[in-house]
Amino acid sequence: MSLAGKVAIVTGGSRGIGRAYAEALADAGAAILIVDLLEVEGARTVADIRAKGQKAAFRAVDISNLEATEAMAKAAVEEFGGIDILVNNAAMFASLKGGPLSDISVERWDKTMAVNVRGAWLCIRAVVPYMQQRGGGAIVNQTSISAFGMPYMLDYTASKAAVIGLTKSSASELGRFNIRVNAIAPGGTATEAFSEIMGGDMAAAEQRAKTTQLIAEQIKPEDMTGTLLHLVSDGAKFITGQTIVVDGGKYFLG
Repeated sequence: MSLAGKVAIVTGGSRGIGRAYAEALADAGAAILIVDLLEVEGARTVADIRAKGQKAAFRAVDISNLEATEAMAKAAVEEFGGIDILVNNAAMFASLKGGPLSDISVERWDKTMAVNVRGAWLCIRAVVPYMQQRGGGAIVNQTSISAFGMPYMLDYTASKAAVIGLTKSSASELGRFNIRVNAIAPGGTATEAFSEIMGGDMAAAEQRAKTTQLIAEQIKPEDMTGTLLHLVSDGAKFITGQTIVVDGGKYFLG
């Protein structure tokens, strides 16, 4: 599963699952451009990757902005020579507090959609010309099991359902360019953002995992990386338009 010579962009790559993705891709040989608004954490992640003799750079990007995403793609090409992989991981999540749909403000709805849906689309739009120049590429969009229906976070749930539709439509359109597009739907994963949503009570999250998942243990960020590495590798050359659920079997229990 070597990715030697490949160049990957990982949005939301400063911490959590995004950091695990960036480190796994770097370990497999890819050069990584980490994109995030968390600059301190991003610089730390880049430093940790470089300390292992691997290639990484950081860029602060508002992915909901067209010009910013176009500059992001150009920066990856200037830094590393091209773009082969895009991981659309950045999303509004930790700042979204649960509650009835009638309590969600229009401003919050629009911001969530701008980042989680428009941002994913803009990043795809920005990298496709460079992937075409390389003869193809692999795009992985991060959705969530909440896309299949979760109460009290309607804006987040709707945005992640939209990402599944975006994945399928993009795959249909880009296949002729040898660009594959898939999605990963994680279950509750022990990240900083998930801890914030849980009010810091990760013991409760761990207990919930034991009672609601077929594989009764808390998912960790590194548990997600095997699926990503497969989807961006040549071993998945005939997999496109798919959403892979990685939730320890919770969805089957629901």
